[in-house]
Amino acid sequence: MSAKQHRECYGNMIPDFEHLQYNKPTDGKAFRVFVEKMGAGTQRRELELKPEGWDESAGCADYRTCYDLGMAKLALHRALAQC
Repeated sequence: MSAKQHRECYGNMIPDFEHLQYNKPTDGKAFRVFVEKMGAGTQRRELELKPEGWDESAGCADYRTCYDLGMAKLALHRALAQC
């Protein structure tokens, strides 16, 4: 059985929180997050929609499975962070 070929951005609409770096934006195709941290606490959290990336993603034939994969990665990352 061969794997289906997907675009390079497949599963990456949402930023990869596993590679989040403080004080630097972390990009996904449709969203960007920024976490400002100085010292012991977090000063600011921002979430930005990237409208062009969202529109391109929503119009893609693989949108549903791509979105599902991104949400699964997000849920698993959150679960691992709570271990």
